[in-house]
Amino acid sequence: MGAEYSWGEIISYCERLEKLYTPAVADTLDDMGFMNQTMESGFTPIIPSAVIAGPAFTLDEAKTKKSKRLSDYSPEFVAQALTAIFDNMKRGQVIAVNTNGFWGAGAFGELMATTSKYYAGVKGAVVDGPIRDIGRVLEIGFPVWARGNIPADSIGRVDLVGINSPIFCGGVRVNPGDIIFADVDGVVVIPVAEVDLGKVVEKAEEVVSAERQSREEIKNGSSLLDVYRKYGKL
Repeated sequence: MGAEYSWGEIISYCERLEKLYTPAVADTLDDMGFMNQTMESGFTPIIPSAVIAGPAFTLDEAKTKKSKRLSDYSPEFVAQALTAIFDNMKRGQVIAVNTNGFWGAGAFGELMATTSKYYAGVKGAVVDGPIRDIGRVLEIGFPVWARGNIPADSIGRVDLVGINSPIFCGGVRVNPGDIIFADVDGVVVIPVAEVDLGKVVEKAEEVVSAERQSREEIKNGSSLLDVYRKYGKL
């Protein structure tokens, strides 16, 4: 079972995660019996050096049934839709987007990135599908992990069918508030209702420390067997 932490404590643990790397956290979750928390391969960071960790804010998108142009929507409808998304985000969160298998339009772009960063204080996004406006998203320095790129707009092609509800992203179930940790190796999800976030972070820090020490001993000529016996890792 997960432990109860304040928002400040959660953000503090996320900052500690950002000093680690996803393979160490994936290995830690494996050792704790949670072996299906790593998203499938193919998520590429548009900023290769980016490392982010934060509570998930989920968006569920799907191919539209009836296409409309942006001019077909009233300004009030657009404003209400955007407010429903961004006014419910919290500073330090990470957006996770499920496209329900539709890759025919950009599931995330410049407007979403700009508003997420500057209005809501979101750290980044993980998109199980293609994105667009990559050049402009890079200009504002907003980290995004995506599985492709496409210039087509989502307007008239995509409906938003869920906000901050459980989704599947990269083959992993993501509940709102689960911790998303992403770096150049990929994306890991920590299911906070089922596992103690603090223990995950502490164990992952121990893994990183052991791996660093074992690497140094190998560099200095220690045998692989001695290193493995000492640290349980190579």
